[in-house]
Amino acid sequence: QFNESDIISYVNSGEIVLLDVTADWCITCQMNKITTLNSGRIVKMFRENNIKLQRADWTERDPNILEFISKYGRYGIPVNIIYSKNNTEGILLPEILSQDILREELRKVINEN
Repeated sequence: QFNESDIISYVNSGEIVLLDVTADWCITCQMNKITTLNSGRIVKMFRENNIKLQRADWTERDPNILEFISKYGRYGIPVNIIYSKNNTEGILLPEILSQDILREELRKVINEN
C-alpha cells in the first residue's frame, strides 16, 4: 500500500527514490515497465546506486493516490517521480518513459548526492 511517509523517510536518510504510480489496467504503465522500469540496464542502475523503487497501485483508484498525484498537476496515470535529498519536492517524469530519459534524470540526481 502506498504511503507518502515511506518516501519522506527514505529521502531523509539520504536515499534516492523512484515512485511509480501504476495500475493493472493501464496500458502505458505496463509498457513503461516492459520497456524501461524492468529493463536490465535500469534494474542494474537501481541496484548499483541503491535507488529505491516504490510503487503506488491505482488499480482500484485509491483516493489518497489521486490526492497525492494531483499535487503534481496529474489526474491520471502513469506518474513517475524521482525524489532525493536535493529534490524533496520530486522531479516529475514524462508519462511515457524511455531508458534514456530515466537514466539521464537519475544520473543528474545521483551526481548531486
